[in-house]
Amino acid sequence: MVRFFARFLILCLFSIPVIGQDIIALKGGRIIDGHGGEPIVDGVIIMQDDRIIAVGSEGDTPIPDGTKVIDTNGMTVMPGLIDIHVHFDILGHSDYGHWFGTYEDRMRTDIMPAAAKAMLMAGVTSARDLGADVSNIFWLKEQINSGLLPGPRTFIAGPFLRKTATAFVSDNYKDTWVVKNPGDAREKVRQLAEMGADVIKTQDENLSEAELAAIYDESHKLGLRVASHIYAADAIRTALKAGIGAYDTIEHIGEFEAMTYDDNIVHMIVDQKVAMAATIIARDGLRQIIENPELTDDPRWVRDLPTDIYADVRKSYRATDLSKHPLYDKANKDRAGRMSKLRQLKDAGAIFTVSTDSGTRANPHHDAMWKEMVLLQVEAGMSNMEVIVAATHTNSIVMQQQDTIGTLEAGKFADIIIVDGDPLANLADMRRVKPVIKGGELIR
Repeated sequence: MVRFFARFLILCLFSIPVIGQDIIALKGGRIIDGHGGEPIVDGVIIMQDDRIIAVGSEGDTPIPDGTKVIDTNGMTVMPGLIDIHVHFDILGHSDYGHWFGTYEDRMRTDIMPAAAKAMLMAGVTSARDLGADVSNIFWLKEQINSGLLPGPRTFIAGPFLRKTATAFVSDNYKDTWVVKNPGDAREKVRQLAEMGADVIKTQDENLSEAELAAIYDESHKLGLRVASHIYAADAIRTALKAGIGAYDTIEHIGEFEAMTYDDNIVHMIVDQKVAMAATIIARDGLRQIIENPELTDDPRWVRDLPTDIYADVRKSYRATDLSKHPLYDKANKDRAGRMSKLRQLKDAGAIFTVSTDSGTRANPHHDAMWKEMVLLQVEAGMSNMEVIVAATHTNSIVMQQQDTIGTLEAGKFADIIIVDGDPLANLADMRRVKPVIKGGELIR
């Protein structure tokens, strides 16, 4: 009854426009601030315009007269989630060839706006896109960050840097820049930085150690992190020797059947403070939907997508037998080894992020973040609080935005989510994000 009443008050109070209000307070909820300490019980967060001005308990955080007070009793109040690996140009369809062949001309009108809003409604207030068509992703970043489209604060890589071209995303290769040699690698990093890329993405185990070294070195000189999509242990070792550095990320860490990594790989990862981006749900999501096709009827998927596109996405699973799909086989065959290696890295003290690859096959934006968080807790052996910190504070460090987002404290953006439940007791409660506040503004 208390939770129902609190939820009712939130909905009623947020129905009153908050734009233009000088000061707003969230009062009464359990506050998890992102730093990993004990939650604040009966907490208060005071916001003014787009910033937080105070965080504390009711007893030591006076609320100024005239403040608009919003009751969050029975709820958990947290920093907005940060996903450091998303794809705005895909919405979970099982067949990429069909997807890009059919919808390339609807990226700006339908696809990317739908992805952005779905992420935001799921509590993701900041996101890092790791590979997309240059002509669209820079446009989307400007649209969202200027307030013209609803979506998470958007940070982008632009195209993949590869040794060979790929039709992974688009037949015309607008998502891929081919690296010819170390000098060319440096030039492409500089060009992307000048265009406004926030991170550099490598996606090819055929890049030589010298080419990777050039990418890492030039990126770091320009103040950019690097996200490297690499699977094989030998490729990880090459990247480590080439200079992948602190809070750069290894995307899809843990892949393949082997139960452990060599000790020298683990030691280098820990010593170099490279961040682990597991993207477990990018494989597990396909397994879940093939084994439980009713997941395609989730009303959030219906809500988020244009009617015809939703019907096509649903058909790609319901009208086709995907039980023989090679990625389904891989998801099952590699699962034990993958989880074992993640636990090995966790036990060794590696830095973990929350990274979903959202938008990929059977990995819709509305589900990716909370499911990845649960998988990290259940399979990688992280505590609930460790996962929450990874999804907020640690990810803000990876994005080099720790001064503005990732924790609830005075001076930072008022990017806040209110969860109907207690994720410290049950991390799956993260699926019940209710009001989302980005920059002090309620998102509907």
